[in-house]
Amino acid sequence: MKTAAAQSTAAAVLLIMALSVPVSGEDVSFKAMLQKNIEAAGGSEKLSQVQNLSFRTGNTRFVVAAGGELKLSTGKDPVVTEVILVKDGRVQRNSYNTVTEISDPEKTVYLTLARLYAGLFSLRNFEGQLKLEGLVAFGPEKLYHLTLAKPGAVRVDFFLRPDDFRLKRLVFQGKTAEGDIYEVNTDFGPFEPVEGLNIPLSWFSSQVGTRGNLSEVTEVKLNQPLPGDVFSRLEVNVGATEAEPGQLKGNVLDFNSSPYGLTISTNWRKSDVEKAGFRTGDKLTFLVGGVESELVFYASAAEVPNRNELAQGARVMTPPWFGETYVIQFFAVDTASIANKLKPLAPIEVKKK
Repeated sequence: MKTAAAQSTAAAVLLIMALSVPVSGEDVSFKAMLQKNIEAAGGSEKLSQVQNLSFRTGNTRFVVAAGGELKLSTGKDPVVTEVILVKDGRVQRNSYNTVTEISDPEKTVYLTLARLYAGLFSLRNFEGQLKLEGLVAFGPEKLYHLTLAKPGAVRVDFFLRPDDFRLKRLVFQGKTAEGDIYEVNTDFGPFEPVEGLNIPLSWFSSQVGTRGNLSEVTEVKLNQPLPGDVFSRLEVNVGATEAEPGQLKGNVLDFNSSPYGLTISTNWRKSDVEKAGFRTGDKLTFLVGGVESELVFYASAAEVPNRNELAQGARVMTPPWFGETYVIQFFAVDTASIANKLKPLAPIEVKKK
């Protein structure tokens, strides 16, 4: 019995050791693994028929072409606050009408995701560029570990399930321009059938030093008619702002009403507020759709009264906890007349009293 057990254990160890040795691109089993990965996504024939794929996670719409061009548009229709464009090895971002070039490590992330999405979440677009590192255990789960054979500034690792060879985990590792550690882990949920394909309808991404984020996929569409310049345009749609001493004009980007009050996201940024010259404690008149209301301005989140004080009834304009534009908040006051006037891109105004 002991001899049999020892032989079984030794065989298992040898198997893992064998799988831990990098396999050449000519190895039949390695090729078979990649082929099974493609078949699990729908097969080469079906994938070759897909000219473009679009889907949405939260407020972001993704559009990817078979050639690897990718566009992300964020906002609630018709508002678009940010566009990221991946094309010809470049990654550009337009956030609130400010265009920047994205560099590593984020650049590698977007370039890799563009190829992954274009391959319908298979490794089809990475064939000939991967090497097998072995079978890796994550708790009770074992996954095949593949990595790009010629890593750049950022290491890219793929982990496949051994039962169906579908992508389970994607990991990026590198350093920021400041020399800090950069690591993003994405775990993909079960693949589900959608229009003849099999793709994950959720994934959880976590970056070292930040909170994780769950993405749930909706509105999956294939081969949609797209404008010819869809992968060339970087325009956003956030309305326009006017700023002068004591006054701001702009537009509503979003709003949310709850039992706790009403929150309005504006398109005013720090530069606009600085031009208006607002200071903490300033009394402002807020105007939307002919309805006026008084606000108190706070220049920083640290100066905003505590929740207990706000709960007694307050109307404030503050910097956002997240994002780039200022918000107007009403706590424990009647906002029915204001809420009825709100819609995306509705004109708004504040004046110093």
